[in-house]
Order: sequence, then structure tokens, then C-alpha cells
Amino acid sequence: MRVVSPPAALEVAPGAAGTVALEVVNPGTVIDELTVQVLGVPPEVVDVSPARVVLFPDAGARLELTFTLPERFPAGTHAVTVHLTGRVPGADVVPLLVELAVPARPAARLSAAPGVVRTRRRATFTVQAANAGNVPLDLALRTLDADRALVATLTPSTVAVPVGGTATSTVTVQAPRMLLGGDRDRTLRVVTDAEGAEADVTLTLRQRPLVGRGAVTALVLLAIVAGWAGAMWFGMRHALGGEPVPKVADASFFAATVGAGGVPDGALPKDGPVPAAVGATVTGAVTSALDGDGVGRLTVDALRTTRDGLVVVSSAATQADGTYTLAGLFPGPYLLRVETDGYPPVWYPASAGQAGARTVTAPAQQHTDGVDLRVTGEPASLSGVVDVGEATRPVPVTVTATAAWADADPALTWAVQADDAGAYRFDGLPAPGSYALTFTADGYAPTTATERVLGGQQRILPQVRLGAGTGVVSGTVTDGVRPLGGVTVTTTVDGEEVQVGTPTVGDVGRFVLPALPTPATYVLTVAREGYGPQTVVVDLAAGEQRTDVLVALAGGVGTVTGRVVDASGAGLGGVRVTAGGSGTAATTTTLTAGDVGAYTLAGLAPGELTLTFAKDGYEPATVAVAAGQAAADTTTLHTAVGAVAGRVLRGGAGVAGMTVQATDGLEVRSSTTVQTGGAGPGAYRVDGLRAGRWTVSVLDGTTVVATALVTVGAGGTATQDLVLPGTG
Repeated sequence: MRVVSPPAALEVAPGAAGTVALEVVNPGTVIDELTVQVLGVPPEVVDVSPARVVLFPDAGARLELTFTLPERFPAGTHAVTVHLTGRVPGADVVPLLVELAVPARPAARLSAAPGVVRTRRRATFTVQAANAGNVPLDLALRTLDADRALVATLTPSTVAVPVGGTATSTVTVQAPRMLLGGDRDRTLRVVTDAEGAEADVTLTLRQRPLVGRGAVTALVLLAIVAGWAGAMWFGMRHALGGEPVPKVADASFFAATVGAGGVPDGALPKDGPVPAAVGATVTGAVTSALDGDGVGRLTVDALRTTRDGLVVVSSAATQADGTYTLAGLFPGPYLLRVETDGYPPVWYPASAGQAGARTVTAPAQQHTDGVDLRVTGEPASLSGVVDVGEATRPVPVTVTATAAWADADPALTWAVQADDAGAYRFDGLPAPGSYALTFTADGYAPTTATERVLGGQQRILPQVRLGAGTGVVSGTVTDGVRPLGGVTVTTTVDGEEVQVGTPTVGDVGRFVLPALPTPATYVLTVAREGYGPQTVVVDLAAGEQRTDVLVALAGGVGTVTGRVVDASGAGLGGVRVTAGGSGTAATTTTLTAGDVGAYTLAGLAPGELTLTFAKDGYEPATVAVAAGQAAADTTTLHTAVGAVAGRVLRGGAGVAGMTVQATDGLEVRSSTTVQTGGAGPGAYRVDGLRAGRWTVSVLDGTTVVATALVTVGAGGTATQDLVLPGTG
């Protein structure tokens, strides 16, 4: 297949679709069906239209690749490889590279649980930040209080949220004292101002007074009663009593107290991170339970038991070597947990649930080191494509994946066979871990690469190119009876001529061409003075050694050269040329590359010769020449096959997409009617038909719905329209 003006790049926004148009042409000589394979993106995001393309020789078609991306498709430039392959045996794979550019679309969403808390002064809310875009986000959270009456603390105040993931932060809110009155709603907004990902959520603290309305009413009534009682006592005292009894109290009883809401110097907060000079620090590493290597980009949470239950008070991400640091912790006991997509939760030291977790005590102003955890990820997969180059025949490639860590179980080995396109895939690999991939094929040098997969990861590897081993061509040159020494054997390797000779003593007539690049086809020219030269074509598969080449040189120096063309004047390769007469019998084939159609017959005895030209699908021809001179004229062969063409009609209108078959009882050839073209809708053409009578039929599935008998002449095209029953 050949692609006209292939595309270079395409930009598609997340949640949208983009189309790449390809113009393909069939440069071959037979009808071919096109197969399209798209690598580099998940199969579900790309659609190929039309799904099936059948092309006549030199015919073209338009293909459309439509990429429909989900909202959270990762941003960046993705290298997409499109493989176009024909169904004809030996068809080459045409690779096209399309750069799929996906723009960044950051988006964040904040939610709170609970959204409203009824309390006297203090409330705790959990705010969840969700990444609704296609790029990882680092969100800085802050609080906004319109009345400036609340004191709020965010722990943590900065969160990293992967694509499609969430992160949580705890918001502790404290309101001023309220002695009397009814419930009062105090609102607080939590916002993030990340560029392109602004979001906010409103929290409501419904504050209850210290003394409710019922208690106030009771106190008022009690004050009224106390007032009446005091008035009665005062009146009776003046009326009936004498001098009052003096009472005194020590002055210290009336010492000033700390004002309402005051906080002594040096007090520590109950929630959130504390100063570095006072807080505790916990450090450790998260490693793989398989190979013991550190695992990066995991989240380690520190949880503390409060009156509201177990609360995450601090989080940290592991570095590339698996280490982490939790700083600014309030002194006390904590539970540590690792929880990330692709990994089942693990509680320190090695529990799948909270019940088996062990607390870690964090002393003030001290580092608690060595708090390590080991994780096991969900099964992962590895896939890719292996390229064996331009092989002359199918090359089976075996791909083996072996666990590459120390003390790995020898049973952790998987082997798959790459398909015809070179694609391979390993599923269910234990993770995280490293695997040695070995690519082996007969005649090729083995290739090994080590790759690491993380928990639940579906990794696509770059293409691997196998290097073929060298080959050898060797054989013997004779005069038809005995070996010949002093013979020159010449071929071309990478554009340079290579020449060897046959010995005249010892292993007489034996030649060896070593260290030949493979796979390849070599043309050997065998010549010796006094003998007609011979040309031998040898195909070498990867690393193949051919030791059975036998060449017989004929005596005589006569030579005939010429050229064979078709009716249009174009060179015709693959024509068998046979020389007869004057005791000579020699055969050669016209060239299929370079000077197409040219031929040379050497080593002919002098005299008149008869040259016979034959090729399948063409009428044979015979020419008389004299050895030692070129053929006087170029020989033209005329095609011996014809074609049938026409339209499939229903009610006078062309019908596209119908299958048309032609058979002479020995072979069957098919075609499909087209929608557009010079002949109009419903047109068809069946080529490669031998001269004679052919039955032409229209099939609906496997049912024949119309038929006709047509006579096809050599090199001609018969016309036959086929009418279907019914109306359009």
C-alpha cells in the first residue's frame, strides 16, 4: 500500500473527537484488502472508517481515523503509530506516525462531609478535593470567613491529586463564645485558586448558645422571685432588725482573672501541625514485597483516634526510592496506612485492615525512623511490538518474561508467541517488580531488555528491532561433469561488489561467500574464460547457511541479449526465455528490477537459435536470432486474459456493496460494486479471466439473485449489466 500526503499531527481536546484522513493507493497488480492497526492509544478511543477497504490495482480510497477522547484522557503529546497492511502474501507494513496532541484541561471539585455541624464552639469538617481534569493537580486550600469571626485550620493545606483521584483535608473551625440567644449559622468557604481549576465549598457551623432561651426565662423568673424576697427581707430588717452583722472576705478572692477567650503564652494547638521545634517526625520507606525495591508516588497517611473517630491528620507522598517523611505531628500515638490506586491498603506494620494495625508513638521534638511498610500491587501487564525487518518469509518470535529480582522464584517465567504483526502481551504479572524480556527467533541475535511495572499498571513498551545473524552461500561449480577451478563468483553486498574464486587444487570448484547480511536475496554471477557465464539467484532467510548451490557452466561464448515488454511498452519481468537450436538449450528469466524486462543468454554455441518467451497470463512468442548478436527487435507479449465489467441495477438504479462472482468451472473470481466512480453507482469489474465463457452472478449473502453468461476474449473487456428483481 502507498499513502498519499500522510498526516503529521492532530490536536483533540478531552471529551471531543478529531479525525485524520488518509488517502491510500494500491500500487500492486492484484486486488488487495487493506488492514489498519492503530498502536499507542487504547482501541476503544479510535474508530477506523470504513472498516473494510478493498482496492483494485492503482485504485485509491479515503480512510478516516476518528479519535474520541474521554474527559480525563491524559494531556500531552502521544505518539500514535498506524500500520497499514495488505492481505496479499508478502505485503509490506506501511507505518505512519501521528502525533496526537491533547491539551491540558485542569478541573477540580470540592465537597464536604458533613456540610453542617451543630455545636457550641468547635466543629470538624472533612473536605474532599477531586481531580475532574486530565492533568495532575497540586491544590493549595485556604478558608474565607466573611464575618472574620471564626478561627479555621486546614490539615493538610496543600494536596496533590492525580488524574481521576481524590485527596482529603480536615478543617477544624472554632467560633467565639455565645452565652445567650438562639442557634446561629456561621458560614466558612474553603477555596482553591489553582489556575484553571478554581473550586469552592461552603461549610456551616450552627452554633448553640451556652444558655438557651428556656434557661433565660427560668433565670428571669428566679430573679423576680429573688427581688420580691429581697424587698421583703429588707423591709423586715428595717422594721424588726437591729444593726447588721458585718462580713469581710480576703482581697485575693477578688483577684483579676484572664479575660474571656484569652490564651496563655506558649500554649500548643490541639489540631493541625505544630511548630517544627515542638512537633514530632516519622520517617520510613515503602518497598515492594516482591523485589524489595522502593515504590514511589504512593500516599502514606497518619491517622489519630479522636472523639469523632479515626481521622487523617497528615499525609505524605513517597519519593522515587520509596522514602517518606511525616513532619509537624502533635506528639502521641498514630496509625500509618498506605492506600493508592493499584495497591490494596496496608496498615503498619503489615495488616490488610485496621484491626491488625500497630500504633507508632511520635515523641515531641524527635524523629521516629525505620517505620517501613511493604506493599503488593494488583497484577500488571506488559505489551509491545517486535520488528524483524524485511524478512522473505514469516519469522516466529518468542518473547519470554522472567522475574529479574534477587531470589525470584524460577517459576515466575512467562513465554508468548508474537503474532504476525509482531505484537505480544503479558497479563497478570505480579507487581511492583522488574522483568527481563528476552526476544528470540531462529537466525536472529537474542535481545534482552529489563522493564519495571507498578501495581495495576498497563504498560506499552517501545518497539524492539531484532538484529539478524549473518548467512553463508557456498557450493560447487562444474562443467556439467567435473568440478571447475579458476571460476570467479561475484555478488553485491550493501552496494559493494564481493568476489571469490574456486580452487584448482584440493577442494576443486568449491566456493564460499561468508558473513552475508540476512535476510536478503543475492544474485551470483559465475564466470570463467571459455565458458558461458551463469546467473544464480539465492534467497537467504535470517542467519541461513546455503551450502548446496550447484552451478554448471556450458562451453561456448555465444551470447544473446534483448528485452521483453507488454502491449503498453513497459518492461515485463519474470518472463521465461528459452533458447533452442544448433545443439544449444539454455533458459533464463527477464529482470524484475532495474532494467525490467531485460535478459541475457550466455554460453551459446554458434548458429541459428530460436528464442521462446512464456509467462502466465500472456500469449507465448517465438523469435529466431543468431548467437553472438542481440535480438534485432524488442519482443512484445500480449495478455492472454481479459475482464468483464458492468453495473448491478435494481429498478434502473445502481446498487452498491453487492458481491459479483465470475466462474468458468475451474476458478472463481470476485469483486464488489462501488458507490462512486466513473461508471456510476453499482459498477463492478472482474479482472484476470482466461479467454472463454464465464458465468457472472450477483450474490446476496450466499444466495444468487442474478446471473448471466459472458464470453471473454484474450486481452479484452466484456460488458455485462446485471438486473436485480424488485424496484429501488
